[in-house]
Amino acid sequence: MPVHKIGRTLMPQFLELRSELEKEWRHPRSGRTAEPVIYESDPGGNEPIQLYVVWRRWEGVPPSDRTDVILDAFEAVRGKDAVLRVSLALGLTTPEAEQLGLPRKGAERK
Repeated sequence: MPVHKIGRTLMPQFLELRSELEKEWRHPRSGRTAEPVIYESDPGGNEPIQLYVVWRRWEGVPPSDRTDVILDAFEAVRGKDAVLRVSLALGLTTPEAEQLGLPRKGAERK
Protein backbone atom coordinates (compact mmCIF):
# COMPACT_ATOMS: atom_id res chain seq x y z
CA MET A 1 0.00 0.00 0.00
CA PRO A 2 1.40 3.45 -0.87
CA VAL A 3 2.31 5.89 1.89
CA HIS A 4 1.58 9.55 1.34
CA LYS A 5 3.12 12.26 3.48
CA ILE A 6 1.04 15.26 4.37
CA GLY A 7 2.48 18.57 5.42
CA ARG A 8 0.97 21.77 6.72
CA THR A 9 0.73 24.37 4.00
CA LEU A 10 -1.33 27.46 4.67
CA MET A 11 -3.56 28.74 1.94
CA PRO A 12 -2.75 32.36 1.02
CA GLN A 13 -6.00 33.71 2.50
CA PHE A 14 -4.90 32.50 5.95
CA LEU A 15 -1.43 34.09 6.00
CA GLU A 16 -2.76 37.34 7.49
CA LEU A 17 -4.47 35.41 10.31
CA ARG A 18 -1.21 33.58 11.02
CA SER A 19 0.71 36.86 11.11
CA GLU A 20 -1.77 38.48 13.51
CA LEU A 21 -1.79 35.44 15.77
CA GLU A 22 2.00 35.30 15.83
CA LYS A 23 2.09 39.00 16.77
CA GLU A 24 -0.33 38.39 19.62
CA TRP A 25 1.77 35.51 20.93
CA ARG A 26 4.90 37.68 20.89
CA HIS A 27 3.26 40.83 22.33
CA PRO A 28 -0.02 40.01 24.11
CA ARG A 29 -2.52 42.84 24.36
CA SER A 30 -4.70 43.22 27.41
CA GLY A 31 -8.26 44.32 27.86
CA ARG A 32 -11.69 42.78 27.63
CA THR A 33 -12.02 43.34 23.89
CA ALA A 34 -8.52 42.26 22.84
CA GLU A 35 -8.59 39.39 20.37
CA PRO A 36 -7.42 36.80 19.69
CA VAL A 37 -7.56 35.31 23.19
CA ILE A 38 -4.98 32.55 23.59
CA TYR A 39 -5.26 29.76 26.15
CA GLU A 40 -2.06 27.74 26.38
CA SER A 41 -1.68 24.86 28.79
CA ASP A 42 1.99 24.07 29.20
CA PRO A 43 2.76 21.89 32.19
CA GLY A 44 6.49 22.09 31.41
CA GLY A 45 9.01 19.41 30.67
CA ASN A 46 8.02 17.21 27.78
CA GLU A 47 4.33 17.07 28.65
CA PRO A 48 1.76 17.74 25.90
CA ILE A 49 0.61 21.29 25.23
CA GLN A 50 -2.99 22.22 24.50
CA LEU A 51 -3.82 25.42 22.63
CA TYR A 52 -7.16 27.18 22.30
CA VAL A 53 -7.47 30.41 20.33
CA VAL A 54 -10.75 32.31 20.64
CA TRP A 55 -11.25 34.79 17.85
CA ARG A 56 -14.23 36.16 15.96
CA ARG A 57 -12.13 36.05 12.78
CA TRP A 58 -12.45 32.23 12.78
CA GLU A 59 -16.03 32.65 11.57
CA GLY A 60 -16.24 30.86 8.21
CA VAL A 61 -12.77 29.29 8.51
CA PRO A 62 -12.85 25.46 8.45
CA PRO A 63 -11.60 23.81 11.68
CA SER A 64 -8.61 22.13 10.00
CA ASP A 65 -7.44 25.49 8.61
CA ARG A 66 -7.83 27.09 12.04
CA THR A 67 -5.59 24.38 13.48
CA ASP A 68 -2.98 24.88 10.74
CA VAL A 69 -2.90 28.65 11.38
CA ILE A 70 -2.45 28.09 15.13
CA LEU A 71 0.30 25.50 14.70
CA ASP A 72 2.21 27.62 12.18
CA ALA A 73 2.08 30.71 14.41
CA PHE A 74 3.00 28.72 17.52
CA GLU A 75 5.98 27.12 15.76
CA ALA A 76 7.20 30.53 14.55
CA VAL A 77 7.12 31.86 18.12
CA ARG A 78 8.11 28.84 20.23
CA GLY A 79 10.05 26.65 17.80
CA LYS A 80 9.92 23.15 16.36
CA ASP A 81 10.47 21.31 19.67
CA ALA A 82 7.50 23.08 21.29
CA VAL A 83 5.13 22.54 18.37
CA LEU A 84 5.93 18.83 18.41
CA ARG A 85 4.53 18.72 21.96
CA VAL A 86 1.14 20.15 20.92
CA SER A 87 -1.56 17.53 21.38
CA LEU A 88 -4.53 19.82 20.69
CA ALA A 89 -4.87 23.11 18.80
CA LEU A 90 -8.40 24.46 18.49
CA GLY A 91 -9.53 27.72 16.96
CA LEU A 92 -12.91 28.73 18.36
CA THR A 93 -15.37 31.57 17.97
CA THR A 94 -16.69 33.03 21.22
CA PRO A 95 -19.92 30.97 21.17
CA GLU A 96 -17.91 27.79 20.50
CA ALA A 97 -15.55 28.60 23.38
CA GLU A 98 -18.49 29.20 25.71
CA GLN A 99 -19.92 25.80 24.76
CA LEU A 100 -16.60 24.22 25.78
CA GLY A 101 -16.63 26.13 29.06
CA LEU A 102 -13.52 28.25 28.45
CA PRO A 103 -13.28 31.35 30.66
CA ARG A 104 -14.68 34.56 29.23
CA LYS A 105 -12.55 37.17 27.49
CA GLY A 106 -10.55 39.31 29.84
CA ALA A 107 -9.95 36.40 32.18
CA GLU A 108 -6.41 35.19 32.85
CA ARG A 109 -4.35 35.13 29.65
CA LYS A 110 -1.02 33.50 28.97
